[in-house]
Amino acid sequence: MPHRFFFPGSFEPDRLLLEGSEAHHLLHVLRMQVGDSLLVFNGTGAEAEAEITKTGRKTVEIKITERLEAQANTQVPLILATAVPKGDRFRWLVEKAAELGVTRLVPLITERSSVDPGENRLKKLQQTIVAAAKQSGQTRLMELAPLQTWEDFLEETCQSDCRLLIADPEGSALDLLCQTETNLVMSPVILMVGPEGGFTSEEFNSALEKGAKSVKLSEGILRIETAAIVFAGLIRLASNKPE
Repeated sequence: MPHRFFFPGSFEPDRLLLEGSEAHHLLHVLRMQVGDSLLVFNGTGAEAEAEITKTGRKTVEIKITERLEAQANTQVPLILATAVPKGDRFRWLVEKAAELGVTRLVPLITERSSVDPGENRLKKLQQTIVAAAKQSGQTRLMELAPLQTWEDFLEETCQSDCRLLIADPEGSALDLLCQTETNLVMSPVILMVGPEGGFTSEEFNSALEKGAKSVKLSEGILRIETAAIVFAGLIRLASNKPE
């Protein structure tokens, strides 16, 4: 299968110019040459076959040979709202969420949060999202939302038609065989994961008041990033099962 590259734009022109990290990877890691074939995707569902026509020191010119039919997005929209873990664990969380096809990841500030990732760090994680999409074959990029407070996030969710699930060591088990939990309707699912010290009782109750259901993910206490990926993986598994 040809190597995949990200191009953030329209595929209407016949010739495109790859720059930055994508050109560097093609030229200096894969050492591809003029005449080699590749696939390009733009993160919104469009994909095309292309051929390298010219290489420079930091740029690669490609020619579109076939525009592929955009695949319908059949995945249930999945929003992951999570407190931010320390150190490089957040980058790992973002990478794995993108691989799983999470639609939108919202970093949260809660009462017991100990990490504020900062705007610059969030911008740098965009390349992690692109790399994860390339590796996993996703044609749509996960959206990484700006940092939000718990109160603002809940206020936003109450204005949407979503199914709300909140991670809770004392919650109910998520029954993957229960159609009422995981039917394949396309209304978005919002998964909420708290900080290392957990949500406060006030935060937890405010989510329940919005209609959230508490879900137990494990017999043990999971770290933020483990809980987030287990949660997202279970929902993806359930929503993708055959009828």
